Amino acid sequence: MNRLMAFIIGSFPMDEPFSINLKKQILGLAYLLLHPYRLKRIIIRETRYGQRHKNRKIWLEWQAYDQYIAHLLHATAESQERPINVARIQTIRDMISRVGNGLDVLDVGCGAGIISEHIWKMGNHVTCADLPTITSLTHKRRFLLVVTSDAEQLAFAPNSFDVIIALEILEHLWNPHAFLDEAHRILKTDGHLIIEVPEGREGLRWDSHIQFFTLESLKQMPGKKFDISEVKRFKPVEGVPTPTIILDLHKSTTNS
Repeated sequence: MNRLMAFIIGSFPMDEPFSINLKKQILGLAYLLLHPYRLKRIIIRETRYGQRHKNRKIWLEWQAYDQYIAHLLHATAESQERPINVARIQTIRDMISRVGNGLDVLDVGCGAGIISEHIWKMGNHVTCADLPTITSLTHKRRFLLVVTSDAEQLAFAPNSFDVIIALEILEHLWNPHAFLDEAHRILKTDGHLIIEVPEGREGLRWDSHIQFFTLESLKQMPGKKFDISEVKRFKPVEGVPTPTIILDLHKSTTNS
């Protein structure tokens, strides 16, 4: 593979825009031919889920398909050992620790349950929720309670949780405001909602994302439902080309 890429790179002059553009296209095609599983994903994306941006039903089906593959990649030991992921997990642990211990925690969009496991090991009671298919990955961590649920229609009673975490979830949602309403409903009085999103329009470079956020728009979204307790921002790094925002929101008693 490296020899093929080196041959393609060396076959084009670097000082002509047309040649640079053509080289990128050929490199992209060569990459797909050498990674047939990615080519298969693109074909399925544009045939079975080609209308994904037109209605919520197809969008949810696309998320269930695409995120299953994504979580398999994110769950590798190599991915979890990257400094950015170590820092993210520590930030979330710190935010939860400041709320208390022995907490009832809901991890919405739990994926393979990696962060849920960290929170459980802190001595908390953790419920994991995600779309069908994806929850099969979390079930492998047998000590976690796992349920199938739609983030915009959470199947829990009011005042059920001390903390809700939604990490890299809002950008995938058809209606993020519906999730915030649901989170406010099922959080206990004095509860906390911890959210994480990529910052800026560049977040839309991933075709599984339908929303983008800035720090300013995030601060305005909750209205009077939540107060901001803490903001953490990570700069872009290799493999994560957008800034990352983690926001700790405290439930307000004002219902509006």
